[in-house]
Amino acid sequence: MKRFLPIFTAALCLLTGCIAAPPVSSSSSTPSPTPTPAPQSEASAPSQAFDLHAYYELPDSVVIRDTVDGRTQLPFNGFAMYNLKELFGRLTDGQWEEAEALVCSTPGVFDQFAGVQISDFVIRELEVQDEKTMVYFDLTVEESDNPLFAVGTTPWVAKLTSFDRNWAEYILPQGSSVSTCYFASLQPVEQFCFRLASYLPDLRGTDFSACFDRSDPYVMYQAVDAACVILNSAGLPDVPDTPETKSPAAFCDRMEAVFGVDLRDVDLTQYSGYQAYGMMVPVGKGGRWVYAAIAESTRDEAHNRFTVTMDLYADTVCWVKAQTLRYTVGVNEDGSFRLLEVEQLYDSGHPLEMGSV
Repeated sequence: MKRFLPIFTAALCLLTGCIAAPPVSSSSSTPSPTPTPAPQSEASAPSQAFDLHAYYELPDSVVIRDTVDGRTQLPFNGFAMYNLKELFGRLTDGQWEEAEALVCSTPGVFDQFAGVQISDFVIRELEVQDEKTMVYFDLTVEESDNPLFAVGTTPWVAKLTSFDRNWAEYILPQGSSVSTCYFASLQPVEQFCFRLASYLPDLRGTDFSACFDRSDPYVMYQAVDAACVILNSAGLPDVPDTPETKSPAAFCDRMEAVFGVDLRDVDLTQYSGYQAYGMMVPVGKGGRWVYAAIAESTRDEAHNRFTVTMDLYADTVCWVKAQTLRYTVGVNEDGSFRLLEVEQLYDSGHPLEMGSV
């Protein structure tokens, strides 16, 4: 992912003077994506050599707490701050469709917010954590028929990141923040379920053979490619990479252990990732994810079984829940995971928001 011009901006802040940034509210003009450096006085200069008010284009009234001691470079989320101000600038103008495009790839997801009127957005405080920054702000809502947006002025929080597409982990009322799977420290079984949701999101029930449709070679081998990635997080015992351990036969053994699916009648030599010279089925390439959060994760010690419930979103900032899935996972004798059941507990009808690199 591209980071937001750290070297150029740092040099600009160190070598030039600057002008004061305008207040951040619905009445301010649309911010420029290029930070404007500002001068520092001995009394007000931060301990680091960078003016973060200028970098984020914020007025001096905003409290900025830098958690990085002895900072030697600017944070990498200036682009995220620009997007945050752009998002709420459009919302205060009533431009829901334009705002939707910043956090969602499917038109119409924000239609449910048509009755919400936002009049002001004022940043109060930042907690800078280098590549992640917590932004605390007040949101004033004049009218609303949606529970996410309470009428009046309420405190909200945004967790900004350093990524272009996934530029905010969440933007929610304070007290209702979530820990999304992409950034959270997940338990192995939770990571397994997150991979399942990301690569085979349509799995349902207890028989998963329908996912590997032998009548459609394209669908079949797309599923095989996804399964290669999922197997990598299924807790299978480590084995040396040899033609025997990575062969089509070995792959079929792992598929049966993890999914209960027998693919021995499928010609895996036609799979796009098959390496004919080594008779190997390599692990597929990763880099795909859904925007999701763990709602509940439990373990049945008596039966050595896990239950992981996951909320999946239709946008990148956790405003519209698309689905809720519950995964039941057993444990094989070798310690690997065995997918037992996938239940859909909720479906909004909106498609899942997907990310990829």
